[in-house]
Amino acid sequence: MMLIACIGLLANVVSAWSLMRKGDVKNNINLRSAYLHILGDALGSVGAIAAGLVMMIFGWYIADPIISVLVALLILRGAWGVIKHTIHILMEGSPSTVNSAEVKATLASIDGVKDVHDLHIWTITSGLDSLSCHLLIEDDWDSQQILQQAIHLITDQFEIQHTTIQVETSAIEHGEMKV
Repeated sequence: MMLIACIGLLANVVSAWSLMRKGDVKNNINLRSAYLHILGDALGSVGAIAAGLVMMIFGWYIADPIISVLVALLILRGAWGVIKHTIHILMEGSPSTVNSAEVKATLASIDGVKDVHDLHIWTITSGLDSLSCHLLIEDDWDSQQILQQAIHLITDQFEIQHTTIQVETSAIEHGEMKV
């Protein structure tokens, strides 16, 4: 049992090292899930080695199920963060790295912009955020120039690549969303 666990531990350590070296295990939910899975397997191997040693030295066969439960609890603790992040993405929650008040202030600071409303920012998947909003501009300003400036500001300052911006003038009557 201990020999197989040692081989499994070595394989998992190599896999974890490779994944960390090649991927973003902190910010990418898919890679983080794979990484935590590998760490869970490695922890299981460490538990099997420890249980094997305790059983071999002291004859305490109860060590195996006790260590297994401890390993399972540690794996569940690590998985909870992934579950929370996944639910946040599936529910189209706002990204924690983007301050919507700051985004609104930045858009409102563009010359010719009178108001920013119906601003929505959400995460589509790890590393891909989206934004939609309405900009009310002065009637005599170039809407396409303001739109282009807004797109560049959102991309450069907030790293949001996918934006949908509706430009409005006083001639367009569009009420704010009630929600």
